[in-house]
Amino acid sequence: MYRILVMMIALCFLASSAFAEGKIGFVNVPAVIAKCEAGKRAMNELKGKFQGMKEKLDAKKKELDSMKEELQKQAMMLSQEAKLDKETQFKRKVRDFQDMGQGYQVQLQQAEQKLSKPILEKLVQVIQDYGKRHGYTAILDKQGSGVTYVAPEADLTEAIIAEMNKAMP
Repeated sequence: MYRILVMMIALCFLASSAFAEGKIGFVNVPAVIAKCEAGKRAMNELKGKFQGMKEKLDAKKKELDSMKEELQKQAMMLSQEAKLDKETQFKRKVRDFQDMGQGYQVQLQQAEQKLSKPILEKLVQVIQDYGKRHGYTAILDKQGSGVTYVAPEADLTEAIIAEMNKAMP
């Protein structure tokens, strides 16, 4: 047990000394995608495609709300059988609404993946080129790496956004 601990500590020192000689940078990938021109265009395209779906969902929700309100108002006046029938209809419409929402969600995710794939591929290429040109040992994703602090000079997000805008006008 003691040997393993000593070996792990030695490996940590060796690894840290190897990285001490190189430059490491960090990029906030979601911020780059959201702020670069290609990402903004893709987001606007998505919003345009799914505006009709959102309007349908909003109309269906409004219909459900009014149906629920009506059911609550009539609850005292309806017979038990009529009340159960209306509740069953309401529950069916709620399920239909949920199914429609899930279907739209799946379509939205597929469209988002289709639009973001070329942007992500280009982003990887831009980050690699930037790293080679500026002598970085590693450039890590700030969000996905579990990093809790990055010195401002090591954050390359704005520089990568500028590079992306050049690469994908």
